[in-house]
Amino acid sequence: MSLTRFIPYAILIALIIFGGYQFKQHHDTKAAYNKLDTKYTALKNNSKQKVSDDTKKFLKAFYNYEGRPKKESINGLTTKKLQNTLFQTYDQLGKEYEMPKDLNYKSEIKNTTIYHARDEYDSEAKVLATFDSVITINGKKSDAKTLAEIKLKFQDNKWIVTGYKTLNNVSDYQGS
Repeated sequence: MSLTRFIPYAILIALIIFGGYQFKQHHDTKAAYNKLDTKYTALKNNSKQKVSDDTKKFLKAFYNYEGRPKKESINGLTTKKLQNTLFQTYDQLGKEYEMPKDLNYKSEIKNTTIYHARDEYDSEAKVLATFDSVITINGKKSDAKTLAEIKLKFQDNKWIVTGYKTLNNVSDYQGS
């Protein structure tokens, strides 16, 4: 008789243990799914076209301006650290030098091409960009071919620029 009294308690304990095990399995599976979903989203958005488009947006925002470049033009396209690095010289120059009123200065880029080191990226990318930099001062144009190495990181469903440097020669490119 005493054995039949403990059977319901044993079943209850077994159900609690099994329920706890199921809860842990569900939690682990959900965590693994979220990790894979995040990686899938990054991979889905890492096509050459998406990386190229976001790189070109940055280049246009950085190089297309009249008068002086503005740090705000690349907000959301780069990290704050890179913005400060790129505009450090302009910020200092702005404090020491006032642009003459009769100076019409315009900068723009044309013929932008993005070269990819790899076909797919996980959450970081490195590309080589070539473009023609056209500077117009009081109606006189000067253009130069520019090479740049650009590092990007996938963040908030877009590629943002984390590193930028101009190159003297394509052999200086550190991509793979």
